[in-house]
Amino acid sequence: MERVAIIDLTTQQVECREIPESVLRMYLGGEGINTYLLYNHLPAGTDPLGPENVLIFGAGLLSGYDVSSSRFEVTSKSAEGEGGFGTSNSGGHWAAELKLAGFQHLVIKGKAARPTYLWIHDGEIEFRDASFMWGRDTYECEELVRDDLGERNVQIAKIGQAGENLVRFANIMHGLKRAAGRTGMGCIMGSKRLKAIAVRGTQGLKPHDPARLLETYRNHYRQITSTKIYPVISRYGTLTIFSVQNQSGMISVKNNQYNYFEEAEGRLDDEIFEEQYKTKTLACYGCPLRCSHRYRINAGPYAGTWGEGPEFYMMAGFGPAIGNADWDLVLAANTLINRYGLDVGSVSSYTAWLMELWQRGIVTEKDTGGLKLDWGNKESVLALIHQMANNEGLGGMIGQRASRAVEEFGEEAGRYLYTQRGMIHESPENTRASRATSLAAATTNRGSDHLKGRCALEFFAMPEEVLKKIYGRPIASDFRSWQGKPWMAVWTQHFTTVADSLGYCKFATIYPGSTHNLGYQQFCETINAVTGWDTTPEELMETGERIWNLERLFVQRETGLLRKGDIPPSIYFQPQPLEPLKGEKLDRAEYEKALDEYYEIRGWTKEGAPKPETLARLKLDGEPSHLI
Repeated sequence: MERVAIIDLTTQQVECREIPESVLRMYLGGEGINTYLLYNHLPAGTDPLGPENVLIFGAGLLSGYDVSSSRFEVTSKSAEGEGGFGTSNSGGHWAAELKLAGFQHLVIKGKAARPTYLWIHDGEIEFRDASFMWGRDTYECEELVRDDLGERNVQIAKIGQAGENLVRFANIMHGLKRAAGRTGMGCIMGSKRLKAIAVRGTQGLKPHDPARLLETYRNHYRQITSTKIYPVISRYGTLTIFSVQNQSGMISVKNNQYNYFEEAEGRLDDEIFEEQYKTKTLACYGCPLRCSHRYRINAGPYAGTWGEGPEFYMMAGFGPAIGNADWDLVLAANTLINRYGLDVGSVSSYTAWLMELWQRGIVTEKDTGGLKLDWGNKESVLALIHQMANNEGLGGMIGQRASRAVEEFGEEAGRYLYTQRGMIHESPENTRASRATSLAAATTNRGSDHLKGRCALEFFAMPEEVLKKIYGRPIASDFRSWQGKPWMAVWTQHFTTVADSLGYCKFATIYPGSTHNLGYQQFCETINAVTGWDTTPEELMETGERIWNLERLFVQRETGLLRKGDIPPSIYFQPQPLEPLKGEKLDRAEYEKALDEYYEIRGWTKEGAPKPETLARLKLDGEPSHLI
């Protein structure tokens, strides 16, 4: 039986509860049960930074059991944006270790009287003093915790100075670069004076049918490693996405002013990183993809800088989005962001916005404290990162006020700040020409979310008979067509939600575009071997729908922002300026019609609220049910 620990930092009390099997089948784990716990444990209208807010960690139901299934979810009321649904997903080794220590979920309440870290080991939870590491970055925290415990194999989720200083887009970090990013989960953790959660377990996992699970694991390993995408991902990781995105005209250049960055050709690509900077390849727990990298800068002003990463979003966010084609700046910024515990998407997007304001004369040296925000200015970019994390100067103001920072510079500045549900649009993406992805990303519950909204299969011009086989309905092959795209958006949102609830890495699934990777059928094979259930793909599809609707109920309860929050940023309705997609944009009337179809598929009202009959069908009409 899976367990959840209710941890009160104020009283230093812990209550352990078993998760009923009925709840597991309805929500699985990870994102699903986190959402259930949030909706049931959080009082309506709670201040995100108040002690009444809850911070929930959840391993996937299958974390530690299958190939590429060791991810965890962190969920709370968002510190960023409109104070709505906040959730983030991270890989590494932490989730499997939490399961080995005897827990699947943690619900953290209250606020510690002094800096604290949690030590979770083989069913025990201890509150330990973290004063000696408060003010230290995430790399230092990792070593300090291990030294304090005398345990080198411990796995640690922690915050850096950004979380301590309540930066609205602070991350929770694991290892050197694994991040629970977006929505400010690190800010919530800092508000509770919780520096870290260290876990170590030796209890072992106990699947229902070990022999069946072993055979399933072998089959899934062979399946993943035989795909055409495997050798590319295992060598370059997500960096391989960059050149494709740029050459397709779907990259954000200088805060979305352009959609292709010529300067990057031959200067900012995965081969250069591989040859000049990469020192080591790493993998998450039980994963053959090995998509992560260690790097070191060996020459120039940043010589000696080292770290882990970067991902595509770092490469594009601190590359074209800010007008930079120098790998050294990308890597120096990556190291700083990971040490401080900042979110790449938010930091790069706000930096790009400030640079456009500088370009247009809306922001001057009087506003910047002397920083010159020319496109690609290395010193100023790094200075802004320091300021954001330490709550100093212009960067500190952005970090504290986030999307409300436009008030500092006037109405004109707001024209170039692209937000959705109060979340700044993730800088690297410029997918306004694609219909399903634009709709899916805009209608996500946390706002501006490529991880739930990127409909990767729409970019491959696949035969329509193949698309129909995958999605069960007719889908247009052309990404600029609306035919079938509302259903494609719904399907993608449900599938990614199930993956995040089970603990799978999306790159081991069909999500990135490889139709030979793991899908619903393979998920069921592992679930049934682990639990002894008879789960079907149809049941999992409904589970994804159930979780999505419960998240929508939370958004409705906490913000009331429904249809108006499902509209993409204004830049999406402006034509692309450069080839190969010159002139492409979303048409407002067509988008509104597609949104109506999306709501109809979901069983929602014209305003985007789940209908009573939809809630009854999904067994959500009794929530909050307080079964845990």
